[in-house]
Amino acid sequence: MKFSKYLIPIALTIAVIVSLTLSMVLWTNPANYRSKQNTKQNSQTESMIKPKHYVYTPTQAVYTNSEGDQEILVNELVNVISEIKKTMRDYQKPSISEYRSGSQTDYFKVANRPNSIMLSYPTPVSMKILNANVNNRFKKFPNVTVNRIVLPTDDQTKLYLLNDQDFKVYQVKVKKHSLKALNKVLTMSIWTISATFKLFNNKPLVYVDSSVQMEPYKYLIDRQSEDYYVSRLLNSDDSQNISAKRRKNVVIYGDQNSMQLLFNSKMRMGRFSDYRPNKNKRNITSALNNSYNKLADLGLPLDNVRFFDYDSQSRTVMYRTFVEGFPIFRANGFGTISTRTINASAQRMDFSLDNPEVPIPSKKGYTTLPSTTTMIKRLVNHGYKAKEIAKIQIGYGWRKDSSSPLLINLTPDWYILYNGKWQSYTEMINQY
Repeated sequence: MKFSKYLIPIALTIAVIVSLTLSMVLWTNPANYRSKQNTKQNSQTESMIKPKHYVYTPTQAVYTNSEGDQEILVNELVNVISEIKKTMRDYQKPSISEYRSGSQTDYFKVANRPNSIMLSYPTPVSMKILNANVNNRFKKFPNVTVNRIVLPTDDQTKLYLLNDQDFKVYQVKVKKHSLKALNKVLTMSIWTISATFKLFNNKPLVYVDSSVQMEPYKYLIDRQSEDYYVSRLLNSDDSQNISAKRRKNVVIYGDQNSMQLLFNSKMRMGRFSDYRPNKNKRNITSALNNSYNKLADLGLPLDNVRFFDYDSQSRTVMYRTFVEGFPIFRANGFGTISTRTINASAQRMDFSLDNPEVPIPSKKGYTTLPSTTTMIKRLVNHGYKAKEIAKIQIGYGWRKDSSSPLLINLTPDWYILYNGKWQSYTEMINQY
């Protein structure tokens, strides 16, 4: 009886000692902790990683009706582009030919074809990347670059691939293909935005014709621990040599040889530097394939993450999280994840430590955004130069919520790539 009296205090003391010991081990060298729980977690994570075609998918759909009127298709309940892509996976006996080359008139004639849906990438992709979206039906096609896909809703035998850079148009012929499912997408309860596809600064751009009301969102964010990323990214044969250094808001994990993982708790950002030799060639297909592999290594759910940009000069690939078909921009213009190949022996990946997970009803009313033309005129009137505007995009601005560190507010706004940097239209106006 006397022994049982001390049993619980002794057990608690042992538990505390074990806990403190494990904590010290994790603090000084988290890679030493190899539990079954981590293995199970990584296994579950692998099942959440989406195939390549989920990430490298078009991000905008524009419908042109029989009268030539155009509208951007949006649906809060159904992913419109995913539904359209489902109709593109059974093309039979496809063949490709160059239909038009270098003519802006011919390019826009096809792009604005009545009775068609145009799918657009935010930046060009290669045919081998596009091929993943059509169930490898285009695997024998030349590896040209493509910005847009035009799908006729009244022609069962043709579709078109467009390149914005040189205004090339490729015609793809297929064996008679049912259009029932494609036309069914147009009967869904879809919110549309009146639009016109035309030139801006000698580049094709989808203009929003009139003011548009956008709904703000509040999101619960997902926060993974540092240990999770250490386990995912530094789990190699040399991982037993991992050390950790802390300085104010920054902690750096490294194997003192070829890999380094940095976390900035203030900025809520992570950076993984890999100094092992890489075989990433200087072409877009190699860059995007290699970047996707890095994305998968990170182990984040990719349901709403989409390819957003590729800079061939810096060999940087940018991904953003999309909400209702529109990308999220943070205060510094960063997206969700970016990868960069510096040289043959150095690669880098920057990523956010916070990611939107669960939408929560917002009490804020709708935000009204001006038309594209009005927005550009206002910027010019405030002293900005129209010729310095490279790209224009409706998106959501990421703002912290004052009520909880686990909540963010997503506010609709125009975003402008001005002088090489993505900036909020509202902030640009307010600066003057």
